[in-house]
Amino acid sequence: MASAVALMRKETIRKARERIDVRLRPEQKSEIERAAQIKGLTVTDFIIQNAVANARQAIREYETWTLERPDAEIFAAALMEPAALGSQLAQAAKRYKERFLSQ
Repeated sequence: MASAVALMRKETIRKARERIDVRLRPEQKSEIERAAQIKGLTVTDFIIQNAVANARQAIREYETWTLERPDAEIFAAALMEPAALGSQLAQAAKRYKERFLSQ
């Protein structure tokens, strides 16, 4: 069974093609090594798991809007009852449709 695990790790290493190098202060490295050991992970696996989790969280926070209740109610009301187009915008939309969509 140990040889199967070793083979899987070799395959994982072969598939890994990208690399990031970082410089750490000695105390940062020690903390990371200790945390990895506590979790039963290699330092590389520990760093990858935490970096990917933090990256996903940062992306999620960037791409998601969170509105407080008053703002959410105003937003929902605007979606339910959109404002009428002004005359200039209505004319521009009509010209666009005639020019580009009636072909």
